[in-house]
Amino acid sequence: MEPQADGFGSCPTPISERPHVLLGHGSGGKLSAELVRRLFLPAFGNATLNALEDQATVDFPPGTWSHSESRPNGKVSEHSPIVPRLAFTTDSFVVKPLFFPGGDIGKLAVHGTINDLAVGGAVPLYLSAAFILEEGLPLETLARIADSMRAACQEAGVTLVTGDTKVVDRGKGDQV
Repeated sequence: MEPQADGFGSCPTPISERPHVLLGHGSGGKLSAELVRRLFLPAFGNATLNALEDQATVDFPPGTWSHSESRPNGKVSEHSPIVPRLAFTTDSFVVKPLFFPGGDIGKLAVHGTINDLAVGGAVPLYLSAAFILEEGLPLETLARIADSMRAACQEAGVTLVTGDTKVVDRGKGDQV
């Protein structure tokens, strides 16, 4: 491949036509949008997903939401003016180093996820957290991250209510 006059080589095929995942697919930019349009919308597309928001807000189907103060039987009738809605999101973060001036991956994970809900007009109340941990990660490091997440949740007034943890082979997960 001959260098271009600007000092950069030319790409033999456009990045968007490459048959494998690239780091740029996780950037939130053009490649991420293309991946969503090309693969995920055809597989899962629906009116809510097609809006391409960082959070989703859905109405509960009539008669499925219960609230003890709404009706004696706890059900909202189809004619009720109350239309309960639920907003939720999933977010993930990859950052190196894990701890940096002014923050860390735990604080970033909590506040970043809350931000996705807030920009959609939702009042964040609860979070879930998923951890993909690399074998060999010092428990002290994980404890610092968990403590940071706890403090961020308290600061934001949200409660972490569920989560999941998986461990990948040493050298395969970039720590957290």
